Amino acid sequence: MLAVYNIVFLPFYIAVIGTIIISVFVFLKSLLEPKEVLPKLYYKESTLATHILRKCSLATRMFSVDLPLRNRHIQTLLPWLLPHASVQFDREYLLLKDKGVVALDWVSNIHVQKRKRRTVMVVIPGITGCAASVSKICQAAAKRGFQTVVFNRRGHGGTVLTTPKFQSYGDPSDLRQVVKYIHGRFPKALITMVSYGTGCEVLLSYLGEFGSSAHICGGVCVSPSFDISERSTQKISGIYDLFLLLYLKKILWQHAKALLKVVDVQKALKTWSLTEYDQCVFCKLYGYSTIEEFWERNNPLRDVDDISIPLMFVSSLDDPVYKNNNIPYDLFKFYPNFLMVAMERGGHCGFLENLRSLSWADRLTLDYLDAILEFTTKGFTIDYHKSPARSTI
Repeated sequence: MLAVYNIVFLPFYIAVIGTIIISVFVFLKSLLEPKEVLPKLYYKESTLATHILRKCSLATRMFSVDLPLRNRHIQTLLPWLLPHASVQFDREYLLLKDKGVVALDWVSNIHVQKRKRRTVMVVIPGITGCAASVSKICQAAAKRGFQTVVFNRRGHGGTVLTTPKFQSYGDPSDLRQVVKYIHGRFPKALITMVSYGTGCEVLLSYLGEFGSSAHICGGVCVSPSFDISERSTQKISGIYDLFLLLYLKKILWQHAKALLKVVDVQKALKTWSLTEYDQCVFCKLYGYSTIEEFWERNNPLRDVDDISIPLMFVSSLDDPVYKNNNIPYDLFKFYPNFLMVAMERGGHCGFLENLRSLSWADRLTLDYLDAILEFTTKGFTIDYHKSPARSTI
């Protein structure tokens, strides 16, 4: 097993060196790019949209980037290298119906300003993230009065895998139990959600599957993937595919003992494409006969017509992780509760203007959620009428 582990992670060091070399060359190109850019907005005219645009100043909200940060790879990699916020998390383990376990990390060292009504913000990191990786928005949200908690999926974020099952990208069943638990603990609380990268797939799947019974007031998706079949490839197509695959293999290796009866762990560790990994692991765990069935059942927009809450998407057009991520712009012409904020730059879950302040996307996220909560508490109604024809994504 140790020999397999060494073979699997040898390319990681090669990848790091290659990334540094490439970054030196691509940095020169970024010097010619403008410092300030405005977001491109896609939405359907409505009372809600007017309210959000005014409260968040989106028409004039500049994304002003310091010179060294104008490259998409720097935007993507730097958040992993910068110091995390000084946030203390209290971990709570939640036992699920099938005896699986997820971890909830609650912000505990920041005095939460009292709001008229308790407001909980659930943060869903990407599959490679954890509470530390989203500590900055957790800190900022707590200071604004949000009771903030990070959702860690099974086997991730340092949790023990107690069942032979990982949560697939589009399986919202665990998140459903988390929402029910929070509502049981705080019956009158308003719940909002913020998701990043692959975490957006879980959020969108949850909102689509449970519709008006999702018990969520508003949500934000930062750097979402709209189609997992476009994200997956038959071979490694870039440094980020390699990073993701190596991370998934690391998690698989850590929990190999719990999965051996269901998954051919040795075969999965030897795969060198995300598609093959999903076939070896998730298709086996969920009983999918083909990879196409897995993609169809986990498509984040498979039930988009049933999403009934205000939802903002923040995407970067230079996202190096989702290179083939085709944004469905037509979607935002039909749904008055959807808002797309597309940026010319920002990398993947980056959107850093400098090395000190909260990212541009995170500040917008908190402003947006405040605007949604104000809209809701003032008694406005949202016209959720959809186009008669079901959207095809």
